[in-house]
Amino acid sequence: MHNTNLSLALLSALFLSGCTIGPDYVRPEMTSPQTFLHQDVNQTAKGTIDTQWWKSFNDDSLNRAVEEALASNYDLLVSRASVDALLGKFDQAKSYLYPQINANGSLTRKGVDNASSGGNQLREGITSTYAGSLSLASYEIDLFGKVRRANESARAALLSSEYASQTLKIATASSVAASYIKLSSLQGQIDLAKENVTLNTEIVQLNEMKYKHGVIAETTLLQSLSEVESAKATLSQLEATKISEEATFNLLLGRNPTPVSTASLNAMTLPEVPAALPSSILNKRPDIASAEQNLIADNAMIGVARAAYFPSIKLTGMLGVQSLELNDFVSNPARIWEIAPSISVPIFSAGRIAGEIKSAEADRNQSLATYKKTIVSAFNDTDNAIGQTAKAKEQITYQRARTDAIHKALSQSKLRYQVGTITYSDMLLVQQQWLQASQQFLIAKQNALIATVSLYKALGGGWSEEQTPPIPDLLPAGR
Repeated sequence: MHNTNLSLALLSALFLSGCTIGPDYVRPEMTSPQTFLHQDVNQTAKGTIDTQWWKSFNDDSLNRAVEEALASNYDLLVSRASVDALLGKFDQAKSYLYPQINANGSLTRKGVDNASSGGNQLREGITSTYAGSLSLASYEIDLFGKVRRANESARAALLSSEYASQTLKIATASSVAASYIKLSSLQGQIDLAKENVTLNTEIVQLNEMKYKHGVIAETTLLQSLSEVESAKATLSQLEATKISEEATFNLLLGRNPTPVSTASLNAMTLPEVPAALPSSILNKRPDIASAEQNLIADNAMIGVARAAYFPSIKLTGMLGVQSLELNDFVSNPARIWEIAPSISVPIFSAGRIAGEIKSAEADRNQSLATYKKTIVSAFNDTDNAIGQTAKAKEQITYQRARTDAIHKALSQSKLRYQVGTITYSDMLLVQQQWLQASQQFLIAKQNALIATVSLYKALGGGWSEEQTPPIPDLLPAGR
């Protein structure tokens, strides 16, 4: 009867639950714009943006580069390891919700010789003691929710890390795409610079003939020679810039120095992103989800700190058997049990608990401000990306028209200079305008492509009305 009552008391204590100390999380109210400032209000958002948005540029080399980076980028590998580490901490926090039971077994052998001379009644010979038990490690009964709040905080920290890893994945894909576009643009500018070197070399050859026949002065010849060297210097500078960008690109892909081959910038498709987007789409951004989970984690830690004001009740116990003979240990052993509840009540902490609560509340307020700032930053980033994308497309149109016009003027100027109807300075001016216009067209195309990449990044790396940031599997001891 006593054993039955004891077992019932123990089970009641193990499954006893009480209130949870500390504030429950409530999502803060935020004032959000219904639409973006720089979008086309005459259009409505249609369709979705694929989360593999880089494929919309229709460049197989870019696709392979992004996929390689997502598999091999070292920052992503570090981030994944950090998530796994927090998953382990979450497993630990979860384990404290349940009793920890250990199995123990022992064999003790004791020998006594010449017992009569010891003056005590000792048993002569060898004695064996067999024992086996199940022990309950020190288990805290979570009457006031301290363990549950700690578990809530650990789960939120894990989710925050997972969302941060997703944010880094989007940033890595965006950085790879932007670097690839820059390399393609630099290659186009290098090809243009080589063409300019060839053009200036041809002019020098023509001027040498003219100078030999006394048609032009030596000053004009020297000036054309100077232009050749200037063109070569520009070419060398562009090649140096490309070498630097290749190093950045290779590092993003997690590989050793490797020559990088890109498609022509003009061959890359400029994607059409929906012109009108609902502001609610930013709910899909994992960085906002990460900031909110940090807020949830810090909010839960206030409850952990406040629980220190309340009693802590712990249980330890043991249930086992013991015998002097192996046969008796199996068939008819002595039964042993032990239960040892303990309680700890805070009486005087000299302000330590109050200080821990104040610190936890300050951490929560800091996370709250960070969460709100992340949302405001998301709106501004996206609005800026929408406006930059639209203006970059306009600049392509203007620069293309300018380049076409000056290219025709250059062809005419070369012919007129050959027949001597204009001076070298006049032709050189047109040539320089052509070179500048051609470079600026490439840069305009580069800027438009990178602005589109930035818009994809600002939108959280692709979206649909149904899409939400994926939540990791939180089963203990692995995903």
